[in-house]
Amino acid sequence: MGHRRALKRSSIASALIAALVIAALLVIPAVQVGAVPDDLASKSQQAAEVAREIDGLDRELAVSTEAYNRVKVQLDAISTKVDSTRKRLFEIKQNLKERKEVLNQRATSLYKNGRVSMLEVLLDTKDFADFLQRADYVFRVAESDSELISRIRYTRDSVAELERSLAEQQRQQAGLVEQASAKKYQVELKLEQRRNLLASLNQDIQRLIAEQVRAQATADASINKEAQESLVSLPEGSLAKTALKYLGVPYHWAGAGPGECPTGEHRICFDCSGLTQYAYKLHGISLPHNAAMQFNRGVKVPLAKAKPGDLVFFGMPPHHVGMYLGNDMFVHAPRTGDVVKVSKLSSRSDHTGTCSFSK
Repeated sequence: MGHRRALKRSSIASALIAALVIAALLVIPAVQVGAVPDDLASKSQQAAEVAREIDGLDRELAVSTEAYNRVKVQLDAISTKVDSTRKRLFEIKQNLKERKEVLNQRATSLYKNGRVSMLEVLLDTKDFADFLQRADYVFRVAESDSELISRIRYTRDSVAELERSLAEQQRQQAGLVEQASAKKYQVELKLEQRRNLLASLNQDIQRLIAEQVRAQATADASINKEAQESLVSLPEGSLAKTALKYLGVPYHWAGAGPGECPTGEHRICFDCSGLTQYAYKLHGISLPHNAAMQFNRGVKVPLAKAKPGDLVFFGMPPHHVGMYLGNDMFVHAPRTGDVVKVSKLSSRSDHTGTCSFSK
């Protein structure tokens, strides 16, 4: 009897343990399955936040790059002016030296031969006509010496003024060099922040961002093809088709075309205003390497009247520029880590103006 009760209790205990194990097995997978989507959603949200942070850094980087470009344009202009002034100063000094040598020769000649007086001229002449001819010669020599002395004095004063001007230009140049160095440091600081942010991401976030980049590259290839097809009727020598030849060229801050990568990292690279400057240069139109300067130089046109080849600007003052292609498309060098590509104009909320240019 006692043995039967023991078996019964053992059976009941076994049944309870089995029930608990089954319940646990049913609950655990449910928790695990639910955790994966939640974790993925959390990481996707983190990836989106990081992408927004990178976009913010890229906007700051674009502003810093264009600020550097502006100072570089000014520096190049003052450097050209300094070189021109230095060359002119050298020529004037040479001229002054030659004039002084002529005057020294005249002074030496007069000292050796004695100054000719009108009495000596009169006594030495055969007749009055001869006297007039000789007197006129003496007068001309004296007048020539006087004029030569005046020119020497004027040239000497010009040299002094040019030397003052050159010193001021060199002072300005030194200031601009200092500014350019500071702007360059700002650009490099932003790049370092961007690199550090990317390096700090865990592998899952990096993978998600890499997937976004690959998806964007596929979309870019599609719109690049659409743009080329939409411009098929334009002549090969058109501005828009010229710019499209550089699709896929790497973006690099302060890049301005072949052999103009500031760090030498690329054989050819562009930043936004470098691309538009280079394309227009190939068509004989000179533009400064700065978005805001390009905007100020262009003729403002409504977007509705814009033609392929006109430039579209973003921000105020403009810190980004691209070339309009029509059909809501523009080609540009967007940002660090990207390449020259076509984008939808409607995808930007900061479009602030459109400009047309002519020779």
